[in-house]
Amino acid sequence: MEQGVRRSIQNTLYRKVQMKINITIGGADKNGYLNISALKDLEIRNLDEYVDNAECFEIIAEDIVDYMPKQELPQVLDNWVSKLRHQGTIVIGGTDVYEVCKMFAQEALSLEELNNLMHGEQSQGWDVRLNQLTLQQMCSELEGRGLKVLKKRINGFKFSVEAERP
Repeated sequence: MEQGVRRSIQNTLYRKVQMKINITIGGADKNGYLNISALKDLEIRNLDEYVDNAECFEIIAEDIVDYMPKQELPQVLDNWVSKLRHQGTIVIGGTDVYEVCKMFAQEALSLEELNNLMHGEQSQGWDVRLNQLTLQQMCSELEGRGLKVLKKRINGFKFSVEAERP
């Protein structure tokens, strides 16, 4: 779809409500959100074609950062954070490499499970994990961009961080 047409549709449909974005790689769509999926050939690293700076009330990006090359993550986070309004929130989730290694060391994971969690199952072309992070690293990344961490959670080997733009 031509960028101008996409932008026009986005302006018409989403400016009338609070702008909220859900970024996925094949995950479920969320009602009330602009759902952007890499599996639908939509750009997820740079949100410029979907939303203006300081326009979003909320951005959700669960299990996205695991699939991005480590060297791209700073630019991606800069772009996502720039889209948040003041008091807007971002929720980022991923696989916590510390928790995965801890579970492996405690023999709660097999070698095959460890490899799948660290590198992806690789059953699809997109299912290759290129980045390993911890909860603390993600908190530092967001705080380094001026955000205030509101919540941080570990559930098994998954982390979730919610942060707000002051």
